[in-house]
Amino acid sequence: MRVRTDATWKSLVAGAAAAAFLIAGLLPDAVHAQGDGVLVVALPGDPPVINSGITTDISSSNLSGQVYSTLVRLDPEGQVIPSLAQSWEISEDGLTYTFNLFEGVKWHDGEPFTAQDVAWSLWNVNKEFNGPASGLLEAVSSIEAVDDLTVVFNLEYTYPPLLRGLAYFNSSTILPKHIFDNGSSPQENPANLAPIGTGPFIFKEYVRGSHIVFERNPDYHLDGLPHMDRLVFQIIPNDSARALALQSGEIDFIPYYAMPLGEVDVLRGDSRVSVEFAKRMIAGIFMAFLNTRNEPLDNAEVRRALYHALNRDEMLEKAGFGFGKVAAGPISSEQQIFHTDAVATYDYDPAKAEAMLDAAGYPRGSDGKRFRLRVSFDLKEGPMNNTAMLMRAQFNAIGVDLDIQGMDSGAWRDSAFAKWDFDITMGSFSTGPDPAVGVERLYVCRNIEPLMARNASGYCNPDLDDIFARASREQDEAKRIELYHEVQSVLAQDAPHWWLWDRFYPIAFNANLDGILDDLTGYGAFETVRWME
Repeated sequence: MRVRTDATWKSLVAGAAAAAFLIAGLLPDAVHAQGDGVLVVALPGDPPVINSGITTDISSSNLSGQVYSTLVRLDPEGQVIPSLAQSWEISEDGLTYTFNLFEGVKWHDGEPFTAQDVAWSLWNVNKEFNGPASGLLEAVSSIEAVDDLTVVFNLEYTYPPLLRGLAYFNSSTILPKHIFDNGSSPQENPANLAPIGTGPFIFKEYVRGSHIVFERNPDYHLDGLPHMDRLVFQIIPNDSARALALQSGEIDFIPYYAMPLGEVDVLRGDSRVSVEFAKRMIAGIFMAFLNTRNEPLDNAEVRRALYHALNRDEMLEKAGFGFGKVAAGPISSEQQIFHTDAVATYDYDPAKAEAMLDAAGYPRGSDGKRFRLRVSFDLKEGPMNNTAMLMRAQFNAIGVDLDIQGMDSGAWRDSAFAKWDFDITMGSFSTGPDPAVGVERLYVCRNIEPLMARNASGYCNPDLDDIFARASREQDEAKRIELYHEVQSVLAQDAPHWWLWDRFYPIAFNANLDGILDDLTGYGAFETVRWME
């Protein structure tokens, strides 16, 4: 059994806060003694909030997963199992879901957890401020707290994705009503950076630029969990430093959103490290939102032309290090049930792109230029900077200038999803666990609103909305598949986004850890993670 001493912990925090650590990955005196009770996880930067009820930022969701809970969760095989709800019933007509909550659960501040927390937070926070939740709860007409331990979802129409969707932190985080129902916006609540949950770990401190600490919840209601006594999320912005820190034992786990793709081969060669591909039902795609409100991207022919100017094979190889597959459309190939590649295709063909731009009324000027665009992205999203540089070179070849605007997380979300101040904005977005949850939210007309992970492109097609609506309600899976194939065909033709590549998810962790792959969402609680003897 290995033990991490308090002195070692203090040395670790001091070392992480030093600039030398961020550059070199370790300090000589920052020895990391791994122990049964402590797990140190890498973060690529400061999270904007610790509340996945108001954001889909993945690092925020991962942190939220430690301190908050959902009604249900998924086991390693993807089956729905209890979390805050110990049991549930679905009516024969599929329109009523009744959840029976565990008795005696308390918030970390000692207040009792009740069905009112479930009903209020899902309806007033998640549904209003969270992109996936807006789709997940679209079929729900009301959520009622029948008594302290019973909550009922009433549906307007049958909605097969609901139960599994309630297991995801980026759509279904249960928040404390007594903390958030205070008359002010949930987005401004101080608890967003000092969360009070019911989850397996209790928030202790957040030191910007350094670390976030959680400690074991001794009153956690699921027997025998969690295994770890303390979680430390270590903020290490430099890619190489994260890899070195794992190899040296300074950290124990690099989750997919912090994984330095250029270091995978090096880490694979280290016997102390395990490198795996996390199988994630969320099925992400690196994609570019196009602002269809303004010229020239309001013209579908221009969008299609520029799509042909993108060498996505090169982007995947040079920016994504080959960890993925060039995307066919808006549903990842990792969602094998619903994906199709029988849609309009956009092979790399700069000559065709030039001819299409000429025909669309955007010929080269006397200086050889057609127009100028801007591309923005979150600097914390590793591959996007190299993707933007490749995009600029590829567009330059057809006479289009591209200004690159990498931003910190808060500025990017504000410009792209609140102010819509972009021409092209890029990132990784989910298409699962079901297209009704992960895909629909990004394209339907009703979601053109200034909130994260909604329809920022401004694209609106009422006919497509109708297909989405029918697909989400359809009980026959074969018919659902046909409808989502139709969705992909329409979107590929209209090209309001450019789907760059379907994302694969390499992760790396200390070879003596067990349980890292248990969570299929990729950002849930580390409650089952333990050190092996």
